[in-house]
Amino acid sequence: MAFLVCYSRNPPDDHCEHKAIYLNQRFYELIFENCRSSKDSYVILHGIALLKYKAPTFIVPNDQLGLLDRGLESLAASGIVHPQIGEFSEVCKRAIEGGLALTISGDMYPELWKNPATHN
Repeated sequence: MAFLVCYSRNPPDDHCEHKAIYLNQRFYELIFENCRSSKDSYVILHGIALLKYKAPTFIVPNDQLGLLDRGLESLAASGIVHPQIGEFSEVCKRAIEGGLALTISGDMYPELWKNPATHN
């Protein structure tokens, strides 16, 4: 599975209108393996790791984006390496600056992330 992450002014009504990042299958595997059982350390990442395909859109309000960003920084500091950790952190920072929320949905077609034209 993979995740479609979008910026949102009116979550979840505008999900998919302002795409931020497409998190690939490997990113999902990393957070599933490392954050699913560590709810206290990775509160938001824990919730994302539990997302299922066709589950309701997961909303991270603007006032919780700092917590998500700290979770991503903690994940990177633990020695886990994946380029989308830093990229997702940048998305969080942009959303915070813009006063936006993030909406996240599961995607069963992780091969589509390879095609930039599919998820811009």
